[in-house]
Amino acid sequence: MTFILILALACQIINAQDKAFQPKITLKWAPTGLILGNVSFQAEYSLLTKSSLTAKIGLPVGWPHDANFDDHEVDMHMKAVSFLAGFRRYLSKKVLSGFYIEPFFTYVHHTSDGTGDGELDGQPVTMDFTNAYNGVGLGVQLGAQFILAKRLVIDLFFFGPQLTSSTNNFRAIDPYNSGAWTTIQADEAEQDIKDFLNQFPFIRNKVDVHVDNMNRTVTADFSGPLMGVRFGVSIGIAL
Repeated sequence: MTFILILALACQIINAQDKAFQPKITLKWAPTGLILGNVSFQAEYSLLTKSSLTAKIGLPVGWPHDANFDDHEVDMHMKAVSFLAGFRRYLSKKVLSGFYIEPFFTYVHHTSDGTGDGELDGQPVTMDFTNAYNGVGLGVQLGAQFILAKRLVIDLFFFGPQLTSSTNNFRAIDPYNSGAWTTIQADEAEQDIKDFLNQFPFIRNKVDVHVDNMNRTVTADFSGPLMGVRFGVSIGIAL
């Protein structure tokens, strides 16, 4: 709804402009943000013919993600808050159009939760999962932006390597049984959680896993640098 209102306001501005249109601002929506559980809006302001400032904010929205725990399907629900600021330099002479290179700063706070069923030493178990990720990073984005019919903007950001200082805290707990896990159950729970976490690229094989037998809990934490690549597409309007 917010994006529709923005577009309606933009259309009123467009009607007031003359035919000699030179874009100064772009407003865009990035549908690929839904994959991580947020609705992403982007804005760009032209400084010179070949340069611009960019900003993106991602607002949290629940989004499902399928995973597997002990050979059973798990419905995970994700949401994220994100922010990005960059300085874009175009390689063409057109305003806000063409191939570009963009150094950027980014921040992400991502959370997820879900419930999975399995077995420990032949006994049924239901685990509640929660995960929290925070990352602050720097990167360089390569992409291309096109303005069609003077107004429609398509922004392809296809390769953006970045280095992020990250922390991740995962917790799995069995709240539905009483009594401590046995040694066999604890060992199985540790391995099941390791297999579960290996489905997520950003924390795969990077976490320290700890088992609390008495409280039937498995925790997995990570803190350190992570390499990643930003890519996607956004669409919008030029003003």
